[in-house]
Amino acid sequence: MKKIISFFVVLILLVGCAAKQENVVRINMGGEPHTLDPRRARDLQSMTLAKMLFEGLTRVNQQELAELAMAEYVDISDDGKIYTFTLREAKWSNGAPVTAHDFSYAWTKVLEPNFPADQAFQLYVIKNAKAAKEGKISLDEVGIKALNDKTLQVELQYPVPYFLDLLSLPVFFPISKQIDDAHHHWAHDGEHLTGNGPFVLKEWKHNDVMCISKNPTYWDLDHVKLKEIHLLMVSEDTELKMYEKGELDWAGSPLGTLPVGALAHLKATGTLQAKPFLATYFFRTNVESEIFCHPLMRQAFAFAIKRSEIVEHVTQGKQIPATGLLPPSLGVQEKPYFTDGDIDKARLAFEEGLKALGLQRDSLPPLSLMYVAGERNHLIAQAVQEQWRQALGVEVQLHAVERKVYFDRISKKNFQLAAGSWTADFKDGMNFLEIFKFKAGGSNNTAWENPHYRELLDRALEVKDVAERQKLFRECEEILAQEMPIIPLFHYTLLYLSNHINDVVLSSLGGIDFKWAQVDERK
Repeated sequence: MKKIISFFVVLILLVGCAAKQENVVRINMGGEPHTLDPRRARDLQSMTLAKMLFEGLTRVNQQELAELAMAEYVDISDDGKIYTFTLREAKWSNGAPVTAHDFSYAWTKVLEPNFPADQAFQLYVIKNAKAAKEGKISLDEVGIKALNDKTLQVELQYPVPYFLDLLSLPVFFPISKQIDDAHHHWAHDGEHLTGNGPFVLKEWKHNDVMCISKNPTYWDLDHVKLKEIHLLMVSEDTELKMYEKGELDWAGSPLGTLPVGALAHLKATGTLQAKPFLATYFFRTNVESEIFCHPLMRQAFAFAIKRSEIVEHVTQGKQIPATGLLPPSLGVQEKPYFTDGDIDKARLAFEEGLKALGLQRDSLPPLSLMYVAGERNHLIAQAVQEQWRQALGVEVQLHAVERKVYFDRISKKNFQLAAGSWTADFKDGMNFLEIFKFKAGGSNNTAWENPHYRELLDRALEVKDVAERQKLFRECEEILAQEMPIIPLFHYTLLYLSNHINDVVLSSLGGIDFKWAQVDERK
């Protein structure tokens, strides 16, 4: 009898927070987050969790606009370069006050030359930030000053009209120096995680589930309706099955992916919901690899892809074929930068590329495409693999890897081709194009850079006229299309299923925020 009782106790503990409870939302995030440290967050899972557990000076609201959050007031100088923030009364989840020094500490840490922060480039709008990150000047010369516990002053390199939008990104969130110094691994084990966001980490069963509960010390507690959020880590097929059984309240974008084979049925039943998404799916090329070091080879593989067929027959989610990096809604691209599926041009570029590299077709080294394991990525890879085989007569090996392995390999340039994507952090072409401004940029991972491309982006930073900025962005895209460090495939749409949840903020930027969400108990 004791053994039976013990079994059920263990079973209850294993099921734990995954069981349905009142005023609790259950969603799938697909797999382990890369990190819980907002300074290091780069994948969507990590960034979503950062926005649950931490909060910056601003936050994107229900109207998809950046509003003041940890900042109660902001004063902006006449020249638009100096921002002085007055912080509101707020506490860390351990009860300690959140101060301007916490922001100054976190941002300065990001800018330390040896601190691994892929999103550090977002801070380069701050005076001397880039030079400090490169170790050229002291961190004391950066335009970040905590004038006192409640006042943070930031001096920019140049006026940035979207600076308040930038401040809603996790890389700008505060960190408790006391916790960071005392517990170096807090972001990996979660045991000592101390945040200032609407939720706190309650439980973390690695590779299984994370339980997030309402933060009792949060400054805007009255607007947080949910008691808990359970974030499961299951496959795409399992996610849909659990949703259909009532075991999940949300399925699909942005954290999950609905199975491609189920989309037609979901459309027919009227349950599938869609929203435009400022994000682009592309293949990175490693321009230091033996084959893709020449732009002609990169062009050949890009021209040979029939994007319209992939969108129509593989992804099936109203995605838009892409010949450029920027989504159409940003209004930069006036016409395609190259013809989709131009096989003749692809073959010509391939033959010229072989000659330029001094290679023969029958002596090509092995070619490979790496991607994060998942049904949609695999189907896309298979389709493109076959298109390359037919158009160029080459065999490309496919390598599906776990998310952490993927990020590790692309950061070390241990790949030839790698499927990837970029989701806008703010609604401006700069956010996409600046990824590839510097070869050493944390999110570039192609080893490509171009002096004229950098010059155009620098000019765009100074230009106030919208039409002129768009023209400069267009010239940048033309350079990308000519040199092809990335091979664009399609622009995303958000496809999801939602049941009995109101007031979720699903942004066209790809973020999802449950701060204001509540469960409809009338089900």
